[in-house]
Amino acid sequence: MAGEERLFRHRHPLPKDRPLGRAFMAVACASRGGLVANLTRMVALGRPEVEARYRRVLEVERVALEASRPGATLGGVLAAIQGAYGEVGFPGAWEEHHQGGVGGYRSREVLATPGHPLALEVGMAVAWNPSLAGAKVEDTFLLTEEGLLNLTEDPFWPQVAIGSRRRPDLLRHLQG
Repeated sequence: MAGEERLFRHRHPLPKDRPLGRAFMAVACASRGGLVANLTRMVALGRPEVEARYRRVLEVERVALEASRPGATLGGVLAAIQGAYGEVGFPGAWEEHHQGGVGGYRSREVLATPGHPLALEVGMAVAWNPSLAGAKVEDTFLLTEEGLLNLTEDPFWPQVAIGSRRRPDLLRHLQG
């Protein structure tokens, strides 16, 4: 987890004994039966700059998910991601953190890199994690004949429509 104090510095934060503040990110990588799933969730309690960046990150992710289909290469998906960062006003941001790739028995078996020739196939798991300083989104999907199946979706987490998918929204209210 990264609280408000570290949120704009760390994309994969280590837990620290510090207050979370009004905005924070939780990143989880968990394994079951040897297979790994990854997810990131964000909380913003009155931090408009986090919300603005999160909306842009969701748009980059939308492009990555739409490009993730059988036969597409990792390099091709990354090229789509690069273009999406430019469209949301952050053309070089894809170089600030890896963008994800194919998962499996490790968090990422193969990272997407420019021109990477690995073709996506039905049965592969992909996890994209587009990010900007202060915002990141991530889920693990199984590539099926019918499209992407979200393996880490939480029906109780707030969701927002992004393109044709429901994606995790920012949590804006804490119950207590």
